[in-house]
Amino acid sequence: MPLTLTVDLNDGRAHALAASPVPFEADGTFDIEIRNHGAGSHVHIHTDEALSRVARPESGNYYVPPESRERIAVAVGEPGLRPVEGTLRIAAGYGAERLEIPVRIVERDTPNTVDVDESLGEVTTPEQSDTGPGLRAFVPAAVAVVGLALAVLAVLLLNEIVGVIVGVLAVCCGVAAWYALR
Repeated sequence: MPLTLTVDLNDGRAHALAASPVPFEADGTFDIEIRNHGAGSHVHIHTDEALSRVARPESGNYYVPPESRERIAVAVGEPGLRPVEGTLRIAAGYGAERLEIPVRIVERDTPNTVDVDESLGEVTTPEQSDTGPGLRAFVPAAVAVVGLALAVLAVLLLNEIVGVIVGVLAVCCGVAAWYALR
């Protein structure tokens, strides 16, 4: 789960803004959670020039309904030169209140990690395609057809005994391929 920067809005007075933790540090994408303690308000979020090179809020303007919480994702781009330091600016009340939060984007401690959730432990079964049996059924049939074609050529060009032997081998290979791919 991404790190979260918490911003309290309308706590104590109209359009008041407070954030924690300050300064804020992240090693990848993070969320801003706006907790509105009063009337509905418009909030504007943007980054300064330095921070905008690596981090972008999903949008700049938000309406936060009364007594509610809104989560805003801030996407952090591909790894590059780190750390990057900048300022996240939040304004409420059409600019009447402003908050500047120092933000530092650092290199990930373990760059090759994978987020794991509960679904990793779930057993899944392969789904059958509606378009037909697919490649798994095609391979044994192809082996058998190619083998029978070789058997017919062997009968025509060599003699019947060689053709029968090649035909029997082709059928055996087709059956073995069918069992192997089941």
